[in-house]
Amino acid sequence: MQKIFLGILCCVLCAASQAQTVTELLRNGANGAKLNLVIIGDGFTAADQAAYNTHVNNLVRNLFNQDLFDETMDAYNIYRINANSTQSGVTRVDADGNVTTARNTALDYRYSGIWDRCWMEPGPNTATRLNNILTSLVPQYNYVFIILNETGFGGCAGGGRLAITRGTNDNDPGWTVAAHEMGHMVGLLADEYTVDCEVYSGAEPTAMNVTTNTNRNTLKGQWKNFVPASRAVPTTTGCGAAAPAGIDTDRDAGLFEGAQYTGQGKFRPVVNCRMRGNSPLFCPVCYNEMQTRVKPYRSYNFNNSYAGDFTGDGRGDLALHFGNSLALYSSDGGEMNHIFTATERVNTGGSSWQFTPGDKFYVADFNGDGKKDLFVFNGTNWGSHGPYFALLRSNGNGFDCIKRYDKLLEGWQMSAGDDFYVGDFDGDGKDDFYIVNTTNWSTKYVGMMKSTGSKMSFIKRYDNNLGAPGYWIMNKNDRFYVGDFDGDGKDDLYLANLKDWSTNYVGMVKSAGNSVSCIKVFSNTLPGWTMADNDQHFVGDFNGDGKADMYVFNGTNWNPEYLLMVRSTGNDLAYVKRYDGVIPGWEMAPNDRLYLADVNGDGKKDLYIYNTSNWDKEYLGILRSSGAALSGTWQKDWIGSWNLGGVDKLAVTNFNGGAGYDDLFIYNTNWFGMLRSNTSSLSQVYLSPNYIHNFNYHKLGWW
Repeated sequence: MQKIFLGILCCVLCAASQAQTVTELLRNGANGAKLNLVIIGDGFTAADQAAYNTHVNNLVRNLFNQDLFDETMDAYNIYRINANSTQSGVTRVDADGNVTTARNTALDYRYSGIWDRCWMEPGPNTATRLNNILTSLVPQYNYVFIILNETGFGGCAGGGRLAITRGTNDNDPGWTVAAHEMGHMVGLLADEYTVDCEVYSGAEPTAMNVTTNTNRNTLKGQWKNFVPASRAVPTTTGCGAAAPAGIDTDRDAGLFEGAQYTGQGKFRPVVNCRMRGNSPLFCPVCYNEMQTRVKPYRSYNFNNSYAGDFTGDGRGDLALHFGNSLALYSSDGGEMNHIFTATERVNTGGSSWQFTPGDKFYVADFNGDGKKDLFVFNGTNWGSHGPYFALLRSNGNGFDCIKRYDKLLEGWQMSAGDDFYVGDFDGDGKDDFYIVNTTNWSTKYVGMMKSTGSKMSFIKRYDNNLGAPGYWIMNKNDRFYVGDFDGDGKDDLYLANLKDWSTNYVGMVKSAGNSVSCIKVFSNTLPGWTMADNDQHFVGDFNGDGKADMYVFNGTNWNPEYLLMVRSTGNDLAYVKRYDGVIPGWEMAPNDRLYLADVNGDGKKDLYIYNTSNWDKEYLGILRSSGAALSGTWQKDWIGSWNLGGVDKLAVTNFNGGAGYDDLFIYNTNWFGMLRSNTSSLSQVYLSPNYIHNFNYHKLGWW
């Protein structure tokens, strides 16, 4: 996987003698909606610009592949300004600020290499020159990185600007210093290191990560919630005091004396954070503050969450699409861990995919390696240039785009109304798909597209009639459900049309691997059931015989509500059970939402059932299948720390692994949770507001 930054070039002449150019490296949105980071060089002549570009690319790629900068990349637009200097290198000054070596440069920056002088400093002309360039080329800038053509070490930040040397970029390669300084600029965080052992007796510092307060209950912000009750507060006292044994140096929060240059009287959150030592991770307090500061500029939310075992370890993971980004979080059974974010593009082998808000994702193991991959389709955001379809293969640590199709799939002209139904229709262990369009053309189409593991191969297309001429006549409101109803290892299709004809229909269409045949059509009735336009169908093997059966629910056409269980015989459907109004353990209501799941690992598909609007509170229930009947249990209002609500969405996945119980991801725009199946109940094991991150401890059970 490679993250690609755009290279849209815009040139502007700023002076007769010097041509300043700006290049857009990353664009996530309008400048007014994002944090605009500008990188500009000083002391680089025209002959040095290629080397400067390389330094910038290395810095940006390294920084935004690390820590929370990887996760929050969608908050930024990034620009590179090339400013030609007359002379190579920068002016040097001594400890008193006297010029020892003069250079004629674009920004007139000076380098001392002395910590007490912040390593480098602006010259008398710097502010005017820099302001003129920035306001001309990127007037809505928020932050500025200034790269000095200097081989010594150092970085200095203040007022939304960071100056850093090329030498730091070469040796580090720069990103840890830049990351530390971004903590100052973006998070308004203070340094956490000490310079001397003097006692501080002044006012409470304004930065979120330094305090004089030793009362655990009144610590600022989230700090108080990151400190376990069992941890002593203060955790260490005295200048240079050692941390207690067993402390994770950058993840376990407490009160550690010595911060913001003072050895006594000020406390930092952890032993060694990025704001103390550059290289360690941001501590919980700093990380949360950085996330909070950039949230208004992000498109991040949980609305488009996709569950699947993307890492191949047997546990259900999370792929999250937001804006023009895709993130991957792996489950360890009780928490989620960030392992990948691609902002703007994934690329490999000459193919690439540029993410947009209109992308639709389909979870599938299209190469049969045991890791779930993604099909992605966009038919709406590209005008005459699209639609587009791509195969995003999981490598266990992210996704690679291995094939992209523009406008045409083999044997198929893509259109905005295309729908994809994933299934292994030839039984080779690789997920294929049925592609359907019944709305964009006068002819209705169904295609069979086989995965070879690296591309899609056209097998067969059906025009208007599916299975046999005149047997299933396709129409615009056909519904498709994938399931192997005869147990031969090839995924078949159930179809339903309850709107387009005077008669209502349900059909069974069998896959032979390279063609399909319609083997059964039900008209107006199923065994024990009269069809109606609001019937909902749920296809799954509820009796464990290897054949995909069907639940049918209708909560609006009749009084009372009804739920039907019909099993597949391989070529027909047979009546098993119908519930009228009440299922043992659950009273049905019009707005019940059903989700197929094996809640107890017995190989039979059960149901999660959720109702947030028909009763006094919200109810989430489990309906367990014995193969011949259902029995239910329910929970009300709260599950652990999760307050059930009407905006919640559910995704079924076995995030715990092992026993094979299907659990639930539960999420809405700003919250994500994990609910573990205990066969007859659910327990909340993880909860994240605003973002997903695996902290060691949080008092309220978040993260």
